[in-house]
Amino acid sequence: MTEPTVETATTTATAGEPAATAGAPAAAVRPRRADVVVTVVLLVLAVGVGAAVARVDTWWPTLTATTTRGGVGEVVTAGPLRVRVDDVRTGTVLEDGFDTLTTDGAWVAVDLAVSGTTREAGIEVLELRDAEGRDHAASHRVSSSMMSTFVDPDVPEAGTVVVEVPARALEGDVVLRVLTEHDDADIDRPQAVAEVDLGRLERPAADTVVEVLPPALVPGGWDG
Repeated sequence: MTEPTVETATTTATAGEPAATAGAPAAAVRPRRADVVVTVVLLVLAVGVGAAVARVDTWWPTLTATTTRGGVGEVVTAGPLRVRVDDVRTGTVLEDGFDTLTTDGAWVAVDLAVSGTTREAGIEVLELRDAEGRDHAASHRVSSSMMSTFVDPDVPEAGTVVVEVPARALEGDVVLRVLTEHDDADIDRPQAVAEVDLGRLERPAADTVVEVLPPALVPGGWDG
């Protein structure tokens, strides 16, 4: 009887390398020199980018908003603008010279004077911040020349800006915030904010009327 022939797998070893044992996994292929070079270059670039990011504040400093605070009747200087709040009135009915507007909350009429400091300037944003930290912007239902006029340096112009707020906004102290630049400050002109503490405003009775004052120059300027 002829016995079955058993074939044995053989491996050929490259000169200088040990032969693989039958049944053992093949040895890992050595990385090519080009792959090693690419890896090194990428590591160098990563280190360089990390160093650049770490020094970005030195090369291109980020200017944060500057805030100046004051009270009613005080001239508050914030960057290119001076602001003085002369009076604050509340009501549920607003007379702006053109329309009669009602609200379910409250109208807050802020009588203020503004001027530039060293150049002409204007109010970018005006808002009331309530005790809960909620911001209420000047109403778009009412036209106000104070929000669209650039004023000359130290030639104050007075007028009224109106904010419509929910009744709950008058349950605590209120702060008027006047922003003189866009929210996105740039390298040359950081945002400047004037904050005026208005205290706790009176909650208006039903049908209380407030009127918008026409704009006018302040007699005698800031010293008048």
